[in-house]
This record gives sequence, structure tokens and C-alpha cells, in this order.
Amino acid sequence: MSRLSTLWVWAVFAFMYLPIAMIALFSVNDSKIMSLPFSGFTLKWYAEVMGDGRLGGGFLTTLSVAFPVAICATLLGGLAALAISFYPMRGRGIFAVLLLAPFLIPKLILAVAQLIMFNETGVARSLLTVIAAQTVIVLPFSTLVIASVLIRIDRGLLEAAADLGASGLSAFRRVVLPLMANGLMASWVVAFVLSSAEYVLTAFVSGRAQPLSVLVASDFRFALSPSLNALAVMIVFGNIALVALAELIRRRASKTGA
Repeated sequence: MSRLSTLWVWAVFAFMYLPIAMIALFSVNDSKIMSLPFSGFTLKWYAEVMGDGRLGGGFLTTLSVAFPVAICATLLGGLAALAISFYPMRGRGIFAVLLLAPFLIPKLILAVAQLIMFNETGVARSLLTVIAAQTVIVLPFSTLVIASVLIRIDRGLLEAAADLGASGLSAFRRVVLPLMANGLMASWVVAFVLSSAEYVLTAFVSGRAQPLSVLVASDFRFALSPSLNALAVMIVFGNIALVALAELIRRRASKTGA
């Protein structure tokens, strides 16, 4: 039974990561046709991506959306997580259901609904509408990440702080906030990655300035260029670097606090 379980785990890993490995291999293949056998090793597709001003502009647009989305989702998710899992709140069950509803609604329906709302209220599609729309769908993820940290905090620490004369605000600032810092950082990273990869919602509510996900999807409709493989590899390693940096900051903060 253990061998079967191990085989199943490796099969799942292969299903997840083999496509990424194939994209990485074809990104250094010296041929415009993505097929075997390989024609030789080259980095020209990476150079082509770096020299493409259109993709560079889309990348900057993605950053201009992902940073505000990550900040807004983390702040709002932190407040929602405090209300749901830490501080007593009336009707928090209904609040939690409404907050997590985007999990249950297909993105296509959410995208159409938000597009109709913007049109009916006279709001022109722009990066601001993209930021607002993405924050809505990223917020449940941020809330769950932060709530998973808050539920492990010993409430006795707040009682001890109150016994020492700390006010509610002071206890939150000196006790709760430092303990939930790792959750806030993890939430920011998750929100940033989800925002930068979001396509369905972005395609509906974006205006003339289009993020990288929309540009890449448009290119895939017409041709499978090896430069897109190189771009995909760069995005994957960029996300890995972002997660590694967040983990490094977390460990250094833990050592400093210790």
C-alpha cells in the first residue's frame, strides 16, 4: 500500500511539473517549431523577450496592478480575519459566507457581473477597475491565510496584557500585530502572485492598458512562439524568487525577535 501511495504522489508531481519542465526545455531550443528532436541550445528567445517593448510595457502594467491589489487585499483580509477568527463579532458566520462567496462563483460569472456593474454606473474601464475587481476575488485567499495564523494565537496573551494595564489598541499593536506579521507577509505574496496571473477577470474589466496576462493570452491565440515559453519560465522563476525572498525576511525577523 505504501508503494502504491508513493507512486501516486510521484504521478501527481509529474502531472504538475512535467509541463513546466517541457516549457523550460523548449525555451532554450534553437527552433521556432516546438517539437522533438531539439535543434540546439540557445538563449535568443530570452533576449527577444527582454527586447520586446510591448511585453515590457505589459509587465510594468502588471506590477502597477499587482502591488495595489496585494496591499488592499492584505489590509482588508487582515481586518476580515480579525473579525471572523479572533475578536467576537455578531453575525460573523453570515459575514464569513458572504466574504468567501467568490470561491463558489465561477470567475466568468464574476467578470460579466462586474463588467455590467461598471457599465451601468458609468465607470470607465481602466487599471482602477482591474485593481478593484481583482481585490474582490483575491480577498478570500488573503483572509484565509491570515486567519490560519490568528487562530493559533493564545488569547491568554491579550488577557495578560490587559492585566498589565495595556489598552485594547495597545495590546493589539504590541501583541497581536507582531504575531500576525508572518500571515500578513504570506497574504501579500499570495495576493501578488494571484493578481499577476489573473486573466479571465482582467480581460473583461481592463481598458486600453493591458497587463501581461492578457497580452500573452492574445499572442497564444495566433501563434505559439518560443519567446512565450521563455517568458513563462521567467515568470515562474520570478514568483519563486518572490516567495524565497519573503521566506528569508520571515526567518530573519524570527531570529531578531528571538
